[in-house]
Amino acid sequence: MQQVALNIDRVEGAYFSLSGVSVALSAADTSSLELKIAEVTGVGFDWRNVRVACPDLRQERGEFVCDKGTLEAPAAIPLSFRYAARGDRLDLALRPGDGEEWRVLVEPGVSGHTLTLAIERGQLARLAAFWPPAWPRPSDGRITGKLVFTAAVDGLAVAGFEVSDLAFSDESGMHAGDKVAAALTVQAQQHGDRWQWQGRLDWHDGEVYWQPVFMRGVGQALSAAGTLEPQRIVIENGRFAVAGVGDVGFTLTFDRKSRRVTTSGIEAADIDLAALYEKLLKPALQNTELDDLRAEGRVDVALQYHGDTIAAIDVTFKRVSLEDKARRFGLFGVNGNLPWRRNDPTTAQLQIEGGEILRVPFGAFDLPLEMRGIRVRMRKIRIPVLDGGLTVDSFGASGEDAGWRWRFHGTLAPVSMEQLTTALGLPPMHGSLSADIPDISYRDSKLAIGGALSFKIFDGTITVRDLALEDPLGKLARLTSNVEMRGLDLELLTRTYSFGNITGRIDGDIRDLEFVDWDAVRFDARVASSAGEYPRRISQAAVQNITALGGAGAAAAIQRSFLRFFDQFGYSALGLSCKLDNGICRMGGIADTPQGYVIVKGGGVPALSVLGYNRHVGWSELLQRLKRITQGASPVIK
Repeated sequence: MQQVALNIDRVEGAYFSLSGVSVALSAADTSSLELKIAEVTGVGFDWRNVRVACPDLRQERGEFVCDKGTLEAPAAIPLSFRYAARGDRLDLALRPGDGEEWRVLVEPGVSGHTLTLAIERGQLARLAAFWPPAWPRPSDGRITGKLVFTAAVDGLAVAGFEVSDLAFSDESGMHAGDKVAAALTVQAQQHGDRWQWQGRLDWHDGEVYWQPVFMRGVGQALSAAGTLEPQRIVIENGRFAVAGVGDVGFTLTFDRKSRRVTTSGIEAADIDLAALYEKLLKPALQNTELDDLRAEGRVDVALQYHGDTIAAIDVTFKRVSLEDKARRFGLFGVNGNLPWRRNDPTTAQLQIEGGEILRVPFGAFDLPLEMRGIRVRMRKIRIPVLDGGLTVDSFGASGEDAGWRWRFHGTLAPVSMEQLTTALGLPPMHGSLSADIPDISYRDSKLAIGGALSFKIFDGTITVRDLALEDPLGKLARLTSNVEMRGLDLELLTRTYSFGNITGRIDGDIRDLEFVDWDAVRFDARVASSAGEYPRRISQAAVQNITALGGAGAAAAIQRSFLRFFDQFGYSALGLSCKLDNGICRMGGIADTPQGYVIVKGGGVPALSVLGYNRHVGWSELLQRLKRITQGASPVIK
């Protein structure tokens, strides 16, 4: 038996290396070929003990032919090849699965050899071993197509591939795709050590999550052209087209040595905001305050990056409107330019046609912004609110790692209570509301007042202290505060509702007030007659409604006595308290009695006292009683 053996210690390539290479060719009745490689290493993979065996090697018309070879790396893969030494021609095929083929064809030409890689239903998971460690790796999917490379002084490479059912992810799960179907075409021309290339990717189907963006394939197209050089990769003309949204242009420079993007830019003109929100932004904003909006208008956007840091932003708004479908906030008809630079001062001028916060509308105003880096300042502005207005004397904001923080102070000019309560969906109130707004700050999703917030309403004052509001526009907003009410006119207050008439004034305190998702969960509230001399009268209808809140007895007594012939009664004092905890309100009045508590103490002629008997009332039941009273229904006495 004749045998030829060849041993090579090491082979180095640009992207791979071989060590411990041995080739053995033997000939007896039949010829056999065995190739062993101790180690094959490349970008993202390391194979050991690779073996190629061909037990039935034969010669046909000057060609070496192997029909039933195997590649073990480490799994055994069926292999076949034909090699013509004189023409330096190789045709090699791997068939690792049913209907799957990876074929390499090397052919001589006039200007140089041509290498063709043809793939038929190749399993993309087989490429995972070749993937760079930081890249998301394929776990499923098929690829079919061809790459043709002509090796010459000015080489040419042309490729076209179809991918179906691709699934991929990285270790963090922040970059993943499923059932992706796409088509890729690439053409590259070599000029010395520099390649000029262009390509296009058409995405037909499937889903991709690339934090924080979630997208579905509906016909998006990504095209790009640039250069590949020894030191860098440059995208000079990139474009991402999203059907119904618009085109996004981009540029990019990637340093191959440091493996980092050094510069990049994004530019998009006349983008349809409604389509952009529904197709790109909404999936990425799930479980945030912005996950259910109505969006309208168009925008132009340009961004410049230095490395992974944003260096400049330019946005042009064209009649942009954003409205929360739950009516928590809205901004309508925004026009203007917003230029921002990380290291240089800029000024933005926006025009806003109107909007609303918690269903309270505001009118048109101009919004001038002075910006430098992550700091924003605003000159004095006035925002129309119903028939009054909010004046912001100063506003400052800055961005931090934990989020944005801001603070301002200003005044609220008198606003009609009738218009305000109608906007809030409350029974109409009379009078007006004005306020001095002290230093208000926002940080870590928490709004806080640095002093007392004072309102003028019902010819008296309401002072709010220790106010804090966490996640104000969120779905679980939490408000805490202490409230003082002094000298409120009862006649203005009670004539607002179908409550009956009471003349006089009251003071009140609400301690440890806490709302969660705008529902009261805890407080200690007391109201009582103000000190001083003033007319004190109460109507029979008001007596019945007060009794409905505090307990039965007085209304029945009125109907059974001569007092039922009177419409108005005198009183010397009135008061009511409720301490809410765990959904139960502990009721009280201005004084205790053996049977309950005094709500109205009689005085004058005719005089009438009203007692309450129910010490513990469910908060939901008390709200239902208030609702029946304020909506004009007859009180239910229990």
